[in-house]
Amino acid sequence: MHKSLEKHWVRLEENKEYYDALLKVFNEVQLNFKPDENSWSMIEVMHHLFTSEKLSIEFVKNFDFNRKNVKLGLKSQLKTILLVNRLNSKKKFKAPKILAKKGADLNLSMDAHTFQHQWDDLRADMKNVLDNFPEEKLNYFVFNQPVTGKMKIGQTLQFFNAHLNHHKHQIENINHHPNFPV
Repeated sequence: MHKSLEKHWVRLEENKEYYDALLKVFNEVQLNFKPDENSWSMIEVMHHLFTSEKLSIEFVKNFDFNRKNVKLGLKSQLKTILLVNRLNSKKKFKAPKILAKKGADLNLSMDAHTFQHQWDDLRADMKNVLDNFPEEKLNYFVFNQPVTGKMKIGQTLQFFNAHLNHHKHQIENINHHPNFPV
């Protein structure tokens, strides 16, 4: 793995440890608790994160540089910075509709142990993609993020990290809710 990707990868794995701990510490009732009918449960938040990573890495895996060989520059970096700052806020944002639509097809488990294995398998696949990513394409478009548009592979990993951090606030709100099961 290229050094510029490795630092993002290490942070990504560290961020996932938080979610792994939730899957181990909380029971099924707690993981499925919703503060209200319009809110997600902790397991649904994690399914959303998984779906985002899965669809994104599939896009990268299937990317054809022969068809789209676009080098990205400052504009792309600025958009990524804005997205990361937006995700670092505690504001609530609507998830892109494609995630809900495609996420339903992924057959994600509601069982914590099984889901953790699904996410671990996805991360192994992602690591393989990163380990084999062509160094000469590090500054090229490989992913189309719904909000910012075209991103490089490093920017895609920055997005993943900011996304994981963004949803930690949501998880904390769920497990500090007055009706959260003990």
